[in-house]
Amino acid sequence: MKFIEELQNYLKARYPLILIKSTEEDRLSMDIQITASALKHDLVTWSIASGLKSSTQQFDASSVELKKAIDICETIAKSNKPTIFVFYDVMPIISSSQMGAVYQRRLKEFALNIRTNGYRCNCILVSPKSEIDGSISSEITVIDYPLPTKDEVSQQILKFINEYKQVSGVIIDDSKETVSSLINAALGLTYAEIENCLARALVEDHRLDMNDVRSIINEKKQIIRKSGILEYIENKLSLEDVGGLNILKKWLNLRGKTFSDDAKAFGLNPPKGVLLVGIPGCGKSLIAKCIASAWNMPLLKLDMGKIFGKYVGDSEANIRQALKTAEAIAPCVLWIDEIEKGLSGSGGDGGTTSRVFGNILTWMQDKTSPVFTFATANNIRNLPPELLRKGRFDEIFFVDLPDFEERKKILEIHISKLNRDISSFDIARLAELSGEENLGESIRLSGAEIEAWVKDSLMEAYARKTNGDADADLSMDDFNIVLKRMVPMAKMRIEDFKELRNWANENAISASVSIKASDKPSSLGGRRIDL
Repeated sequence: MKFIEELQNYLKARYPLILIKSTEEDRLSMDIQITASALKHDLVTWSIASGLKSSTQQFDASSVELKKAIDICETIAKSNKPTIFVFYDVMPIISSSQMGAVYQRRLKEFALNIRTNGYRCNCILVSPKSEIDGSISSEITVIDYPLPTKDEVSQQILKFINEYKQVSGVIIDDSKETVSSLINAALGLTYAEIENCLARALVEDHRLDMNDVRSIINEKKQIIRKSGILEYIENKLSLEDVGGLNILKKWLNLRGKTFSDDAKAFGLNPPKGVLLVGIPGCGKSLIAKCIASAWNMPLLKLDMGKIFGKYVGDSEANIRQALKTAEAIAPCVLWIDEIEKGLSGSGGDGGTTSRVFGNILTWMQDKTSPVFTFATANNIRNLPPELLRKGRFDEIFFVDLPDFEERKKILEIHISKLNRDISSFDIARLAELSGEENLGESIRLSGAEIEAWVKDSLMEAYARKTNGDADADLSMDDFNIVLKRMVPMAKMRIEDFKELRNWANENAISASVSIKASDKPSSLGGRRIDL
């Protein structure tokens, strides 16, 4: 196992203090025991409830006090007997209690003595959080404990099935298809969480079958949401719910096929991801939801604002945990909305933003797991140059205001959602009214503005109905009335959008082929490609 090999290397190199962040104490404890046995080291554990414990010696009750426990550990270390000391849930004690400063100092002295006196021992601190605040932070090396791999999840589920399939009154579908679906649904969960999901499913109806896959996915959504960093987003949208952006949709449809075993056998690797830069309200976020649904993959949204914690090292640990969870659930789509906002911290944050940014860049460059990174950005001024380098994303697309044909499609989508017959409306005329032919050069309504236009027009019709016109319904007149009082975003930010288009001409591909009502290509930004 890669983690055990990594831990062994740290222990052999005599790292004095190693912090392992994990909530899976039982699985981690087994891995530490395997490591200690492989290295032929004694294992001594401590907790505030039980004090010091070992299979080779006894300790008195006074060892529950942390300073006393460290003193005893150092006495053992002086005997030069190879030993691993494991302290459970010690970080909250040394970070927040009244004696925290004393405990930190004593632990730091022990770490210094391990290094300078050549003690053949190491201290492992196990905690669900990595809040390191104080002088001890310079002595601690942080290691993330990985979530179970697909093989480990498979072993856990098969073990559960074998334990219960012979039980009277229990029906378990252990077909290859069902087991495979259960394994994929459980990716990203801990051993305990997987066992809890399976046990609850079995208790509910004494059955474990394909119907329980949805129950596991729902449980996973709740667990991911509790992290406060990743959000599991479920939707039933399709690419047909996006008006226009045909170049981008063709590109995504083709890349979606490369996750298959056939593509892998052909020599193709899964795509790394895509960056969508463009004007707000033009469907960047919408297409993230649609592509995950079209590819039949989980969609995880990374909230960059929630990455940053108040303790030293907490932010870096949060981003590592988020990326680790995404890899465990893979294949999946990781959506980073408005990525520039999370990567534009001030220089007064002690370099935290730079370190978080570095973690993301390194992961994007080196990842081999099938996690498709779908990032969006509105403000090019805040995009770090390193993010745009080839190798981070497969391609950068520019999403502009919708052209004539795209506005027609968007209008049809939103009018149909109102249960109105689109043949009752002159869609082409509405598309003209919402574009340059009516509003002026380079001024068009965005997709979000068209949606608001349709909804406000319906409200206008309803106002007529409530004022005594019993037969009133949505009409072309309502669209005209509402449009006259709208101030398009493109008119208010014409210079900003001009700068964005100039940047796109040099750095991005147009997500669509912009066509005016006259069928003449427009001069708006983004180079063109044929697919």
